[in-house]
Amino acid sequence: MGKQKIVMTLMLLGCLVLFAGVASAAIESRAALSNDDCVKCHLEAPQAIEEAGMAHKEAVTCIECHAGHAPFSLEVIPECGQCHAGEAHFDLDACLTCHANPHRPLELKLTKDITGPCLTCHDSQIEKLKTFPSVHTSLACTACHNAHGEIPECLKCHQPHSEEMVQADCAKCHEAHKPLEVAYESDLPSISCGSCHDDVFGTLQLSVAKHKEVNCATCHEATHGQIPECSNCHEPHAEDMAQSECTKCHEAHSPMPVAYADNVAAKNCAACHDGVYAELNASNTLHMEVNCATCHESNHGYIPQCANCHEPHAEDMAQTECTQCHQAHQPMPVAYGEDIASKNCAACHADTLDTLQASKAAHSALDCAFCHQNQHKMVPECTQCHGAPHSAKMLAKFPSCADCHNTAHDLAF
Repeated sequence: MGKQKIVMTLMLLGCLVLFAGVASAAIESRAALSNDDCVKCHLEAPQAIEEAGMAHKEAVTCIECHAGHAPFSLEVIPECGQCHAGEAHFDLDACLTCHANPHRPLELKLTKDITGPCLTCHDSQIEKLKTFPSVHTSLACTACHNAHGEIPECLKCHQPHSEEMVQADCAKCHEAHKPLEVAYESDLPSISCGSCHDDVFGTLQLSVAKHKEVNCATCHEATHGQIPECSNCHEPHAEDMAQSECTKCHEAHSPMPVAYADNVAAKNCAACHDGVYAELNASNTLHMEVNCATCHESNHGYIPQCANCHEPHAEDMAQTECTQCHQAHQPMPVAYGEDIASKNCAACHADTLDTLQASKAAHSALDCAFCHQNQHKMVPECTQCHGAPHSAKMLAKFPSCADCHNTAHDLAF
């Protein structure tokens, strides 16, 4: 038995020496292996590299990553940091958490709570999220980006502003990483604004003014909530006119017809109606103290009835008869044309007209304005019509015609 053990031991040692020699030869020849050799046994990994290996396909070979092969080397899986270094992303631990298959390195497997690793590459996005806070700021990156490079549809989480709205419309106003900082181009169709601002858009569409033909974004340039100055496009009615004055008469989305409150300053009206305003201020009447809007209530172009404020001179007096003697912006002095009816004068001078009409003299056939021409209280000289019918001696003795002929409205002979 002792000899047999010795023989068997010697034979085992010989086998080990022989195996070691073969192994040594195999190890020495390993450098000559190529990818073509690996694929003879390893089918899946080379196929994955071929399909989606990215830089792993061209920049390195199997042998350069896998430095040994079992059973001679047990550490055959390389560390990622062996090649990938020098950047913050490469300093992360647990690469295989996302890059589950290193032979398809950019086919990432993401869970819904990842943010930090994303930010090692996508730093500009987090800056926007922090600078412009929104609900998006509180979300993990992978709550929206379920796969690397995937841009999610806004409508997965958000209700559209209108039924017709598609994903492309969202991006015209909202940037995903600062969604509340609404911004847009000047050619944005107004209907996109109308999906949120439906009341304003409706007013604009019903307007008879040219604003109806202008895109919302042409006035509300670039940034949401920006209110333009009217003077950006329109010459102000007066040099010192402020924006706040414009809106006292014009609504931006329906600038015509003009409408105003009764406290709008008369000088605002004067910006357009300067002739009328000057006439009013020169009138020396109580109308001077009244705002234009007090009479021309609410709507531009409205002409009030005098009887709204004034008692008519006669019950049956019409508005047109008022203006035969009084100009609205300069009601005094009274002035009229030659064709004014005597009954209009009678509204104030009833007794005088009664006396005239009862007279048998030719004057009774004349209208008041025939003698009292154009201007109220103008008393004509009898000689304007009658010349000097008596001798100079008689006229010297009786200088006033009334000395003999009573009054002009009731002549005596």
